[in-house]
Amino acid sequence: MKIVGVLKDFHYGKADTNDDEEVMFRYHKKKANFLNVKIATSDWIATLSKIDNAWKKIDDVHPLEAQLYSDKIAQSYGEIAAMIKMISFLAFLAICIACFGLLGMVIFTTETRLKEISIRKVLGASEGKLIYLLSKGFLVLLFVSGAIALPTTYLFFDRVAFIEMKNHITIKPFDLLAGFFAVLIIALLMIGSQTLKVARTNPASVLKNE
Repeated sequence: MKIVGVLKDFHYGKADTNDDEEVMFRYHKKKANFLNVKIATSDWIATLSKIDNAWKKIDDVHPLEAQLYSDKIAQSYGEIAAMIKMISFLAFLAICIACFGLLGMVIFTTETRLKEISIRKVLGASEGKLIYLLSKGFLVLLFVSGAIALPTTYLFFDRVAFIEMKNHITIKPFDLLAGFFAVLIIALLMIGSQTLKVARTNPASVLKNE
């Protein structure tokens, strides 16, 4: 055989397989088993019908076994796609539960400190200072949790989840920070709405029984 070229090492097969096998592409007219055709068309049904008619002129005994490359990819990675959808749903569910828990903590904290806030407001504290006083503890907890979660998430996906995938992309800081800031914005909206409500409460209605 005549070697006409050497390719750079690459991973052959599915992305979640870890088999490093040597691959040789051999061109042999009389022993060809597969034919890869690149087609530019918007009507796949009509195109496949034409290919089938051309195939029958060559071999009218064996039926044509044709498959789109996109369908082959979808079939090969169906399990991974289903797993990603399930993980995404569980992550969404966990975020929703965490947000409801955070909202409950904010409501409980603001209600227990309602008299303190009223006294501070009577003594001249502005709404901005009251909001900062109430939300400071929650913001510290959010940033501490982010400092723990971001490195842990990066190490998990880089060292555990994607270790079997040869061709996976590198996780970038934007991918991690985008999710963190999205959760942070949701938390700030919940904290800000409740603290602003308490900060605008009339002190006379709270302290009238004291």
